[in-house]
Amino acid sequence: MPLLRDFRLGLSGFFRAFRFALGNGMGWMFLVPVLLWAVLTFALVAVLRGPVDDLSLWLASRLEIPVEATSTSWWTEVKAFVNGAREVVLGFILKLAVAYLLFILNKYIVLILLSPLMAYASERTEELLTDRTFPFSWRQLMKDALRGALIAARNGFLELSITVALWVITFFVPILAPVTFVVLFLVSAYFYGFSMFDYVFERKRMRIGESVKAVNDRKGAVMANGSLFGLLMNVPLLGVMFAPVMAAIGAAITNVEMERSPYGRMDTTGEPLIPS
Repeated sequence: MPLLRDFRLGLSGFFRAFRFALGNGMGWMFLVPVLLWAVLTFALVAVLRGPVDDLSLWLASRLEIPVEATSTSWWTEVKAFVNGAREVVLGFILKLAVAYLLFILNKYIVLILLSPLMAYASERTEELLTDRTFPFSWRQLMKDALRGALIAARNGFLELSITVALWVITFFVPILAPVTFVVLFLVSAYFYGFSMFDYVFERKRMRIGESVKAVNDRKGAVMANGSLFGLLMNVPLLGVMFAPVMAAIGAAITNVEMERSPYGRMDTTGEPLIPS
């Protein structure tokens, strides 16, 4: 089945992206996401530290147990201890919640802010594989990056809308929760893969509508690329370091193989046309 062959090809392209990058002088690209995320995390923590501390103090004061100032009983000491501990616990919980929120937003923050890097990684990969030259232009790179950011924002909005709708349905029909998790993962995989393949289609000067059609024609490969991206991004630090660049390079490798094959997907032996 073409869908399964495409899926296999998408997996192969993603897994070969790491060695392809190292073998072609593109290894430095793996360091950029880490540096960007470190700076971003430091900045956000610095900005949010004050408000989070103030909020934890406010919540602690609202939940404070009254303590008699003149009493010296053991129960009074217990309540004073609980009041002091509450502030620490609330502060920890709020900071943990903020960290979790940043972790959830991490994927789309990376997709948007790293658009210039991923556009260049995709373009350079195609150059190396096809000997086709794309004259470097800051204007064109920024145009490609802007489109990548807009596509990521568009996909993020669509995914959020679908997520909210599915969870509302699941709220009223709780038995659907396992199905909802699976569907949400597939939705995320589609949109992540869409973003990576769109860098290829932008170079072909496709409009967004044309890009959507091209993505759907390669749905198996897109889903494979997006699934691996989503899974790898859940690995702390290593995910943000490797997933974006590997996904962009993997999408370019996969698309070139599809275009080269006279059968539309693989050669007559069923093996990828581009060696590992």
